[in-house]
Amino acid sequence: MMMDTNFTVKPTNLDQTIKNIVMSIDKGYELQNMDEDTITSDTKLDYNDSLILKPFYQRDYRSTVEDESSLIESILVGIPIPPVFLCSTRLKGVQVLNVVDGQHRLFAFYRFRKGDFRLSCLPLLPKFNGMKFDELPFEYQEQFISHKLPAFVFRDFPGKEFELEVFNRYNKGTKALPPQEIRNAVYASPHNEHISDFVKQIYEGDSERDKKLRNIFNVSKDRLLKKKVHEGIFSILYVLEYGIQEEFKDSTTYATEYMKKKSNFCNNSTEEEIMQDLNSMRALFENYLNWLLECTKYTPYPISKEFYGISSKQYKFSTSMALVLTALYKKVYIDIGSNNLAFDDVILKMKTCLIHSFLEDSSYSASSTNSREIEKLIDNFTI
Repeated sequence: MMMDTNFTVKPTNLDQTIKNIVMSIDKGYELQNMDEDTITSDTKLDYNDSLILKPFYQRDYRSTVEDESSLIESILVGIPIPPVFLCSTRLKGVQVLNVVDGQHRLFAFYRFRKGDFRLSCLPLLPKFNGMKFDELPFEYQEQFISHKLPAFVFRDFPGKEFELEVFNRYNKGTKALPPQEIRNAVYASPHNEHISDFVKQIYEGDSERDKKLRNIFNVSKDRLLKKKVHEGIFSILYVLEYGIQEEFKDSTTYATEYMKKKSNFCNNSTEEEIMQDLNSMRALFENYLNWLLECTKYTPYPISKEFYGISSKQYKFSTSMALVLTALYKKVYIDIGSNNLAFDDVILKMKTCLIHSFLEDSSYSASSTNSREIEKLIDNFTI
C-alpha cells in the first residue's frame, strides 16, 4: 500500500548561528512596529523569514537569570541545546517565522547578546559569574555568536487542522504551550494581531477605559499568560459576526472556528479585502465594547452572572455569559437593529430573561455553554 503523501510532515532544517538569530529577531521587532501601508515589495524581501517573538513575550517572560545563565553556559562548554520549532506564516504581508517552541531559549540568547543580564550561578564556569556578554573573553564571545542552534521550520502543511494536530502532538512531549498559543501560531491573521494589541493595551493601560475593560475581561496575569483572555474575546467575536451554532460544544470551539475562518479568509483574499474585513471586525467589536462599558454602571463585571444580580467571587468573566450576553446583544442591536430603545429597558429585559433561563434552573445539569440551550434562550427572547 502506497504512503499517503498528503499527510506527511516534512520540516525543513534551518540551523542558524546565534548571530543570525539575533539579527532575525531584531528584524521581527522592527516589522511588528511598521505601519503596514509603508511596506513595499522590497521591504517584504528584506524582512523575509524574520523571527517573531510574540508581542507579549517580553512581559510574559518567566525564566530566571539563573535559568538563562545555564543556557549560556551550556553553549560555552559545548552541551547540546534542544532544537527550536518554527512555523512559516505571514505578518503584514511578509513571510515570517513564528516561534512555536523554544521562545525562552531564543529570548535568553537574545537578551544576553544585548547585554541585558549578567551570568550567575554557573557551576562549570564560575569565573564568568557576574559578566555580561561584552565582558567575556573575546574567544568566548566569538564562540557564543558563532554557535549554530538546531531549528526546524514547518511549511506548506496540507491544511490548518493538520498543522494544529502536529503542534498539539509535539506539545505533549515538551513543556506545554497554552492551547491558545498554538492556535495563534497555526491560524495567524491580522485579526489575531489586533486582538493581541487590544489585550496588551488594556493590561498595561492606565486610562479609566483601560481599567474598566481590564475588569470586564478579567485580565489577570494568569489568564493573560494562558491566553484565556484572547480565547474569550475570539469566542465573543464569532457570536457577534456569525451567531450561535448548535453544533458547537463549548466556547473554545467558537474561538477556534473564528480564528480558522479569518485565517482561511486572509489566505484566499486580496490585501484590500483583508483590510475591509479587519476594519469591519474592529467597528463591530468597538460598538460592543462601548455597550459593555455602559453596562458597568450596574456591575464592573457584566460578562458574569453579576450582570443579572448573582454574585460570584470566582467567576468575574464567565464563558457561558460571554456567549449568551453577546448573542442577546446581537439579536437586539444587530439583527433587529433596535438602537432607539432605552438602554435601561433593554438591560432589564435581558436580566429578566437570564434569571429565568437554564443558567439558573436547578434541575438543569448539562453544560452552561450548551449551544442548543443558548439558541433556545435567544429565540424566545423578545424586546
